[in-house]
Amino acid sequence: MAKSTDLRASGEQGVPDELRSTAAQALARAAGRLAVFDPNGLVYALDFAALVGGMVYEVAAESGSGAGMRVQRVALQAVGPVPSGLTNEEFAVTVARAAGRLGYDWAADDNRRLIETIPTERLAVLSAPVRDRVLALAHELGEAEPGTPATMSDVLRFAEFVCQGAEDSVLARISALILSPEPRETRGAYADRLRKAVGA
Repeated sequence: MAKSTDLRASGEQGVPDELRSTAAQALARAAGRLAVFDPNGLVYALDFAALVGGMVYEVAAESGSGAGMRVQRVALQAVGPVPSGLTNEEFAVTVARAAGRLGYDWAADDNRRLIETIPTERLAVLSAPVRDRVLALAHELGEAEPGTPATMSDVLRFAEFVCQGAEDSVLARISALILSPEPRETRGAYADRLRKAVGA
């Protein structure tokens, strides 16, 4: 089995700071829209691409920049494939995390709690492949320096690691459903909480 040190680095590296910043702001706004407007509706790739394009235009107009298709591509690549079967609210978490990877500061955003995490009770209703990967994620985190503080960045990296070889939709669903670490929570404690969330 591969070691945690083999985890792949984020694919958003090498993008100019100005493009990253604009793309991050556009994704943050898109996440907010998904979480608030028709949250229970299903997300569709074309609709999401159009939403991101609109948010890019909105951010560019406010900042006076000439952002356009390139920024939209950066934003969409940061999010990755749009899975089928997720609600707008669930997918908003994935979009918000992509914005964070591009540098958006959710800690300074008054709307952060709209998209921080999906209610825990939803985690109990999972398909077997997704549940198995969530448990694998908990195992890996619990084994890798369990006393180390848990961070969302590490959780997402481990999620990608345990989903190697699985369909894209499995990683997308895990990314949309995993819990946000509590302040000063260790990896071991986080792993235990994640197991309880899926009924293990």
